[in-house]
Amino acid sequence: MSDWRKTACILCSENCGLEVKIEGGRIKSVRGDDAHPESRGYLCQKAARLDRYQNHVDRLDSPLERQADGSLKRVSWDHAIAGVARGLRRLRETHGGQSVAYYGGGGQGNHLGGVYGASLREAIGTPYIYSALAQEKTGDFWVNGQLFGRQTCHVATDVSQAEVVLFLGTNPFQSHGFPRARRVLNEIHKDPARTMIVIDPRATETARLADLHLQVRPGHDAFLLAALLGALVEEDLYDRAFLARRCRDSEPVLAALREVPVDAFATRSGVDPAVLRGVARTIAGASSVAVRADLGIQQSRHSTLNSYLEKLLFLLSGHFGKPGCNSLHSFLIPLIGHSPEPESESSIKTRVTGMHAISKLYPPNVLPAEIDTEHPERIRGLIVDSSNPIMSGADTAAYRAAFAKLELCVVIDVALTETAQFAHYVLPASSQFEKTEATFFNLGFPTNAFHLRRAVLPQRPGTLPESEIYRRLCVALGALPERFPILERVARADRRVPALRLFPLALKAKLALNPKLRSQLGLVLYQTLGLALPEGAQAAAVLWGAAQFYAKRHPAAVRRAGITSGRAGLGEALFEAILTGESGVEISTHLHEEMWSFLRTPDRRVQLCIPSLIEELAALATEPEGADAEWPFMLMAGERRSYNANTIYRDPSWRKTDSEGALWIHPDDAEALSLSEGSRVAVVSVGGRVEALVHRNAALQLGVLSLPHGYGLEHPETEGGPRVRTGVAVNVLTSAEHCDPRTKTPFHKGVPVRLEAL
Repeated sequence: MSDWRKTACILCSENCGLEVKIEGGRIKSVRGDDAHPESRGYLCQKAARLDRYQNHVDRLDSPLERQADGSLKRVSWDHAIAGVARGLRRLRETHGGQSVAYYGGGGQGNHLGGVYGASLREAIGTPYIYSALAQEKTGDFWVNGQLFGRQTCHVATDVSQAEVVLFLGTNPFQSHGFPRARRVLNEIHKDPARTMIVIDPRATETARLADLHLQVRPGHDAFLLAALLGALVEEDLYDRAFLARRCRDSEPVLAALREVPVDAFATRSGVDPAVLRGVARTIAGASSVAVRADLGIQQSRHSTLNSYLEKLLFLLSGHFGKPGCNSLHSFLIPLIGHSPEPESESSIKTRVTGMHAISKLYPPNVLPAEIDTEHPERIRGLIVDSSNPIMSGADTAAYRAAFAKLELCVVIDVALTETAQFAHYVLPASSQFEKTEATFFNLGFPTNAFHLRRAVLPQRPGTLPESEIYRRLCVALGALPERFPILERVARADRRVPALRLFPLALKAKLALNPKLRSQLGLVLYQTLGLALPEGAQAAAVLWGAAQFYAKRHPAAVRRAGITSGRAGLGEALFEAILTGESGVEISTHLHEEMWSFLRTPDRRVQLCIPSLIEELAALATEPEGADAEWPFMLMAGERRSYNANTIYRDPSWRKTDSEGALWIHPDDAEALSLSEGSRVAVVSVGGRVEALVHRNAALQLGVLSLPHGYGLEHPETEGGPRVRTGVAVNVLTSAEHCDPRTKTPFHKGVPVRLEAL
């Protein structure tokens, strides 16, 4: 028996809609879903291999417990839940809830479980959340907070309608980052009325499609961006009317940019000053400009300053809040929160390194130091959900040493990852295709969409969805009762006759009688409303509350998307549309002038001046080059290629090319070192040493190397067989100390290394 079922890709933030053909418990074929409101049938080559995630010999099907001899033994769910709860209770009572930290909370398309993880954090009493977002994006989030009033104000990029598109440190041909990326790139490339400009150290696939490629020197993005902004100001190309109407405190910014030595900075960045000035005039003269930036500037030297200068490009030129430009957008459920500034009394800092939160997230770069210490308030327990920090965190050696010191490590995952091998308890989750799931990367403007995916395969025996794992743990900790009989009955009655509207009243009354349950609201909904939802959709219960809030805040935009309220109200209608939309559903369409209400500054104007970053900008003029003969090469660590993904793909057989993740090197550098194609070489950094396969690639600059992420995983070729490592674990080379001083974001795109012959 075989059939096609609707779901979505889980490999990047776009989460394109898919149709999968199921045969005998396997994903036999994959095609794009034409009905998906954003991807509209788009499909890349990586999604076609999704059965390698679903079915491989490292999938877990039983809880595991660490034994005295270091081995992991299969145990029952009751035994594992009791053991984890006992360990968490001991740490909380002996050392306080802050002695436990939480890492992850969902992968690229696996975010519903993370909502329920918040209930467990509340039950423990820990504020400490570490995640991949905090390793990559907190500098960008902090800048957003300074400019727009809250760190939750996130910028969308309208690439598909822009006259001019500027890509900064991103290769959307491989990494996507906006819907139907390759199709859109080719459309821009073929349209003589549109212009594509790429700023990147490497001649990427996107750069080869561009009208203009500014091949910046690695680590010199701040100099190039400062020169570009300086040219806008020097040649009086900035939008005075926009600054007067929509921004405040622009004069200190303009004054600082007037001091930029435009030609000298352009030359230092590796770009011809005349070409750079031409780009400034193109930006100023265009009817619409969209600026799209990613990790190439966000994990490079001056990363936070880079994010600021990137936003000044579209703000000074007035390309903000208009079609084809950058805009803020709405969230159905925000992925991040807002944290106060470090000097605020309400700021919660880590006990060892004194690191403050940004967007309610803490940077993984400091986590090993928070664990591997004799400090009395160190992190002693860690819960890891759908993440593999042993591989993905900077400085693998530091992570391994720290994890070995944990008194309690609990890993929730679908596979026996490298991190799971350090755990005291491993709790096996159902795969993303075996449960109801969703992504919260809903970043569209003016139209936003949401896709609730239903299971396309039966739940693997021995596994549980994360939502159920968190429920059982909270019950075991005494934070939650096992049942809510009255609320369950009221929820079922409301689902049969939505116009009754009894459930909201009953829920409000319950929370008033027991205020402690407010911190467990997600699981309360899961245990009550969730039981009244269609079979298998229990985890979608939290979306009910989100839909009510979203419809109340954006009623006109929700109605423009085609959601019409009946007697039960607009929020109920939105929730029902999400629940029944097999291919996803458009949840709102805003007018561009409504975007200004998304700003959280007191006067809804952009606060343009960030004093600390203006100081950093001024200091660029006296910054030394910093060449180091001991480390003659600059490694770009973590590049995206055709056949690498995050560590969700463990079975290496999915790759059609680049099976080991070769070290890319310019042919002239390879010739000088007598490195032939396919030979092996040692790559050495302050952090460690790896051996890599050599591939000569003229797309790189002299002195620059590249290694991809997602390799170096151990995977058995047969069930119970020896574990085999394929490719380079790139974070063996990265260092936690090599990072942005403000946010601790690692400088992965500029790791100093040397090569040694084997």
